[in-house]
Amino acid sequence: MHNNHHAFPSSSKFALRKFEFDMGWAVIRLCQMLRLAKVLRVAPSLDIRPNVSLPDTDTVKAVLAHRFHVMSDYFRGVIAPTLREEASNAGAGIKALPRKLRRALGNGGRWLDASSRERLTAFTDKHPQLRTVCEFRARLAALTERNGRNAEGMLNGLKEWCHEAEATGIRTLTEFAARLKGYRLAGEVG
Repeated sequence: MHNNHHAFPSSSKFALRKFEFDMGWAVIRLCQMLRLAKVLRVAPSLDIRPNVSLPDTDTVKAVLAHRFHVMSDYFRGVIAPTLREEASNAGAGIKALPRKLRRALGNGGRWLDASSRERLTAFTDKHPQLRTVCEFRARLAALTERNGRNAEGMLNGLKEWCHEAEATGIRTLTEFAARLKGYRLAGEVG
């Protein structure tokens, strides 16, 4: 929820997912029922439209607004299943990957020291499918950063990312790209 707070600092509610419990939101709602408080802003929720062929401006808005959610979905929906699939194909070798390094696959290894980063790189080099999904994760993370990129540039980048992700033939990556194209902020007409 700390990431949610930084993503939506003016929102009264920090919990964005069903499993997150926000005690502050419960108190605010109680005060609202007693007419002691008024909710001014709540973060927009993420909606997924089915069968969208290309990312659009709604997709860009949703990806920028929910970039933490998008990246955690990528880890759960692409990297973790790919890691499990590699483990079932390779046997015990992949299971020997320490938890710290498995976790680093989800954040690009940005908190690793140099020797751990080298171990992770050596490991992904032995597993080309895992290396590919990690490279796509890094590219998606770079797209979601707001380094002076305009909306049209981000839209073109997302279109290219989705097209190349689908072209890999990696099932989990293809499914994620299809879902990503349908992202939009709930309540917005698209």
